[in-house]
This record gives sequence, C-alpha cells and structure tokens, in this order.
Amino acid sequence: MAAPPARPRQRPARRPAPAPPRRGAVARALGLAATALLLGVGVAVVLMVTHDEGAAPPESFAATPSATATPAVKRRSRPRRPRLTNAQRASREAAVAHLRSQGFEPVSVASYHPRQAIRVLIGRPKPASGLRGRRAFFFLREQYVGTDAVDPSAHVRVVRQAGGKITLAYERYAAGDKPCCPRDGTQKVRFAMGDGRLEPLDPVPPAASRLPPS
Repeated sequence: MAAPPARPRQRPARRPAPAPPRRGAVARALGLAATALLLGVGVAVVLMVTHDEGAAPPESFAATPSATATPAVKRRSRPRRPRLTNAQRASREAAVAHLRSQGFEPVSVASYHPRQAIRVLIGRPKPASGLRGRRAFFFLREQYVGTDAVDPSAHVRVVRQAGGKITLAYERYAAGDKPCCPRDGTQKVRFAMGDGRLEPLDPVPPAASRLPPS
C-alpha cells in the first residue's frame, strides 16, 4: 500500500503588533513627570532654607529653672539743695552787691552757703574796672571780713567748706609759663575765723606765683 501523502507544515500565526499609545496617555505621563520634578525642586529649596536659617530645636518637656529677674540698678542722683529762705537769699544778694561795689562780679553764687557762719564768693573783675585777677571775698554771716590776699590771683577756686573752715586752691606759675597754663602745681590754703578776724591756716602762695609772669 502506498503511504498517505504528508500534510503540509503550517506556519504559526503572527501576533498583531501592539497599537501605538494614544496621545492622551502620553500627555498624562509627561504631566505627572513634570509635577514630580517640581515637587522635588520645591522640597530641595525648603530644605536649603531651613538649613541656612537653622531649624528650630525639638520641643523639650524637661523642667528648666526659671530665670531670676536682675534688679535694676538705680542711679544715684545728687541730693537737691534745699531752697533758700527769703532771709538767706537777701544775705546772698547783699554779698553780691558788695563785690560789685568793689569792681568785681561773682564767678558763681553756688559757693556762698548762707547756712554756714563763714561764707565766701570768688570775684572776677568787671570788664570796665581795669582790675586784674580774682579774689576771694569772705563774710561772717552778713558781715564782710576781708579777702584772701592783698594781691589778686589768676586762678583760685573753692574746694572745701566744712567745720568752720574754707579751703581755697591756687594754681601756681613757674618761670616761662603762659597766662593760660600754670604748671607749678596746686597749693591749698585753709581759712577760718580767729580772734574775730579772718586768718589763713596755711601759707598763701606769693603773689609772683599766683599771677602769670610779666
């Protein structure tokens, strides 16, 4: 018997090629990718700013001692001088009038203490008087008792008033000093009342050292 004829070999069926993605899906994919990129950039910026400014430390619930308030330091104010009575003011005005009658004006009335027995005013010459230098005028209450020296001084001031004594300070001149700038030091002299008259308790500098060299 003859063999049956061989069947022809059948080729496998080809799978259809996948359809190209639709445009809408591609657009959505691109949008998601762009959104993710923007979010990543934003997070990076926030982290950088937080790192620069310093992140706030985590809140701690541990008990911390309360701060003790520092007491404010009070400034010491100078005690105000009590106001003068009418009689004390009149006594000072009378002393100023005596200086003016001698051709002087008071440098300051603050040195006149009407509550003390012995009082003093430093006088400087009036411009039209033709006088030279300054003098200290002393008063025993309302009574004038004299000046510190016969000759005036270029630089003299009151430095202390206590215990019935008044201390004056004189700036001394040396040879070659300018009138503005005595350089021979300061000499202090105490004055007080003795036997009813004004007396210096220390030597008064000579007139040549109390006035600028001519």
